[in-house]
Amino acid sequence: MSAPSTINVFVYGTLLRGMPNSPALAGSRFLGHGRTGGALYDLGPYPALADGAGFVYGELYAVDRDTLDELDRIEGHRPDDPMASWYERRPLTVCAFADGSTVTAWGYVCRRDLGGARPIPRGDYRRDRAERAGPLQWVLAYGSNLHSARLLRRFGHRSVAFVETGFLDGYELRFNKRAGDGVCANLAFRGAGHRCPVAAYRVSVEDLRRLDYYEGEPDHYARLGLPFDRADGGLALGHVYLAAPERLTDAGAPDPAYLRHLREGYREHGFDAGLLPDL
Repeated sequence: MSAPSTINVFVYGTLLRGMPNSPALAGSRFLGHGRTGGALYDLGPYPALADGAGFVYGELYAVDRDTLDELDRIEGHRPDDPMASWYERRPLTVCAFADGSTVTAWGYVCRRDLGGARPIPRGDYRRDRAERAGPLQWVLAYGSNLHSARLLRRFGHRSVAFVETGFLDGYELRFNKRAGDGVCANLAFRGAGHRCPVAAYRVSVEDLRRLDYYEGEPDHYARLGLPFDRADGGLALGHVYLAAPERLTDAGAPDPAYLRHLREGYREHGFDAGLLPDL
């Protein structure tokens, strides 16, 4: 996934995009979303990955040697004295969301006793931060949920509090998530030259739970925290559903009823239907 001169790194906390230490990776190549085995704990200003059951979600980067040295400094890892380090940098097996492939990447695992630290549910630091920020949340729709009538039926409401529209740069709409005998929409990071239309809805935590049910979270889709650009130029933290790697399949054409919802969503929010993939 990376050139010979770079090193794969998996991050899951304050180094994630939109988080306080993300500038350390500003010059590195983002490779997409991934997950590794383990448990995630809240230590207050930052989280800690530890051995355990379950998944921890994060991002993959290709970094150079100087950047890796800087990450070691941030994470309190001392290559010359690993026993005295706060975090141990070790190779992790990471499953990539874009294609379900398995890669090896360096990651930082806590060496200290976590004591009574709070476990982070679902193993996603950004999702946890967003959910704990307040009663209203942003959810990013790119598939059939772009059609507000479909979304409102799932919520049981007549309206949503607020909606903004825009694009996620670097992402591509794909129809490669297995659903019964067919396929439905998925969002995959593809890099420069790609952008996907999205609608950001402002919803309650309870509405997110209802969407979790309809989206089959986490077995069919994993709901992940994701930063996005607001219409006013600010950065916000929202939720997005990405197909679980086990549910990926060859790209195909979705059910006509599903596609109608998607086309209605594009029309409703002023997106050009020509941006839809060829089916």
